Amino acid sequence: MKNNTPLVSIIICLYNVASFLQKKKLACILQQTYRNLEVILVDDGSTDNTYQLCEELKKSDQRIRLVRKANGGLGSARNAGLDEAQGDYVWFYDVDDDADTRLVEKNIYWMETYGSDVNIFGYHCITPYLHLSEEIRFKEREIHNNETLKSIFVDELLFVPNGNGFAWNKFYRRSFIEKHRFRFGNQRIQQDEGFNLQFYPLLNNVYISSELLYTYYIYNSGNNRSKYISDRINIYISVYNQFQSFITVWGIQDKRLEEYTYRRLYAGIETSILFNTFHPDAHKNRSEQKQEILNILNRKEAIQCLDFMGKYPMGIEQKLFYQAYKRKSFFGIIFYKALFRTLRKIKNLLS
Repeated sequence: MKNNTPLVSIIICLYNVASFLQKKKLACILQQTYRNLEVILVDDGSTDNTYQLCEELKKSDQRIRLVRKANGGLGSARNAGLDEAQGDYVWFYDVDDDADTRLVEKNIYWMETYGSDVNIFGYHCITPYLHLSEEIRFKEREIHNNETLKSIFVDELLFVPNGNGFAWNKFYRRSFIEKHRFRFGNQRIQQDEGFNLQFYPLLNNVYISSELLYTYYIYNSGNNRSKYISDRINIYISVYNQFQSFITVWGIQDKRLEEYTYRRLYAGIETSILFNTFHPDAHKNRSEQKQEILNILNRKEAIQCLDFMGKYPMGIEQKLFYQAYKRKSFFGIIFYKALFRTLRKIKNLLS
């Protein structure tokens, strides 16, 4: 702490987000009611004018620091930000979202009052293209031992609508991060969850707020949900294995976790097959698509997952795809993919 006024490092990683910078100009960050900030902008090798816009913002506010690096994905960009951070506390912000301008002030108060190493707070989740808006609110808790944290983890911190694996709805004491040398993985998606899974077994002091301080937007294009990622299945399997290690290390005895991790992996397998393999940017012919699907379904984790999921009831569409995966039937997969796409188009025309 410096002069009784803690310095907060806000790390913002940027890749080809010029449109968001032009529109928002980091207003919700630069207008935070708490002023002792260093705003670390990490340009992850943008190919548009993101970096130039960052330079303009830097001229307008002396608290902004600018880091430029070769493209490596969000995990490596956040690590670069952590390496540069000098603050007592760290918070990660995603430029396409919004934050309450009191977010930092409130978290500083909680950190100083409760001696927490991590704060967790709620958020609004908005899906513009579906006109959906949800409030993700947690039960307020002040925790000072790891056993209590473990006892509430599954019900209150894991089984959360839209998830709680994010970094942006958490506020971190930097000395806690550096003491344990926590860093993000280098995968291009789902880095946050692996980062957070590292600290739960070592965390004693945590404050969970019931307040909603962040607004998370889910877009149908322009983010990782809409992009082709060549190693997508490897990432999903990596997250699955991280969860398995986490369960073992922390010694959680809850059978629901097995179903949770397999259901997540199954969703990843489906996304890798039905979305990633056939993505236009994959540039794969039929033979290459077939081989990629076989490679996915022959992974030992995929085989175990399919065996596990077979015990649970499924809808007609899911059941048909499941059977095609079990048979490793490329024809079945492309047939059902075309069939249900056509049925959805007909339904939309009739509605």
